[in-house]
Amino acid sequence: MNRFDIKDYVVRDVALGKYTSMGVGGVADYLIEADSLKKIKQAVAWARENNLNYKIIGRGTNIIVGGKGFRGLVIVNKTSGINFDLKKSRVIVESGYSLSRLILDVAAQGLGGMEKLFGIPGSIGGALTVNAGTHGVSIGSFLQTASILTSDGRIRGSNAKYFGFDYRTSNLKAQKAKNPPIILNVIFQLHKKKKDAIISEIAKSKSFREKNQPLGKKTSGSIFKNPSGSDTRDNIKEKSAGYLLELSGAKSFSVDGAAVSKKHANWIVNKGRADSESIRILIEKMREAVKEKFSVTLEEEVEYFGQWNERKK
Repeated sequence: MNRFDIKDYVVRDVALGKYTSMGVGGVADYLIEADSLKKIKQAVAWARENNLNYKIIGRGTNIIVGGKGFRGLVIVNKTSGINFDLKKSRVIVESGYSLSRLILDVAAQGLGGMEKLFGIPGSIGGALTVNAGTHGVSIGSFLQTASILTSDGRIRGSNAKYFGFDYRTSNLKAQKAKNPPIILNVIFQLHKKKKDAIISEIAKSKSFREKNQPLGKKTSGSIFKNPSGSDTRDNIKEKSAGYLLELSGAKSFSVDGAAVSKKHANWIVNKGRADSESIRILIEKMREAVKEKFSVTLEEEVEYFGQWNERKK
């Protein structure tokens, strides 16, 4: 029973708020939850056949969707396949897999390298697209190859050069095409390491996040990139967006139900009644405060997509 009709899995008029960690967003014309690579491929083909734009999301942790929603098909990536090549210290994983879960799974196999990335929310596909990282470690540095589904339905193998990784970005994130390529699965090159040492590093990463970030709240992670263009090493706070925002008084900022976190000035918390436009207004307020005080213009790390209502005054 491997045959199926993709139309049976497509749902109309779906509110996107429940698919994003910030909990906001308007209605998508169509949405499909794809738990296999085959469904992703067929969903893209269906969208092309029906002349629809499409957008793939994972766990919705680094995005803010406009209040008017998305005109087209949203593909929610729920793929979760994983295999190990222990002789070569590699893991082959589908793009919908949770990054933190992957780090735990490779640790159980005695493979290390990614420990500092533990706790970064989101899926493998999303993490690679933005080259997620922290404390000088970025996920792109572990990529060996990836399978990419292009907008015309072809599948190509791609390496790090194709992605063009840089601080919190890649060629995939930078593309302005309506229907950009989709990451299907990935091979990461890791290295053998004692399990106790791996678990110790994971625990440090977990403790750091619990102490410094508003975990368990409706957020979308860091709002802005560090203006230094790199992760802050050795606790050089002066080079971080959070530090500049805190000195600019951002922790006191709020717009309707959206407020800057008291724990970290580069995070916004949806207290339950915020909408997309309120959050975006708050982001502009944060940017303007830093520009006024330090003559530095912060650039978003989060991604906007969809259509937006007129911004409130």
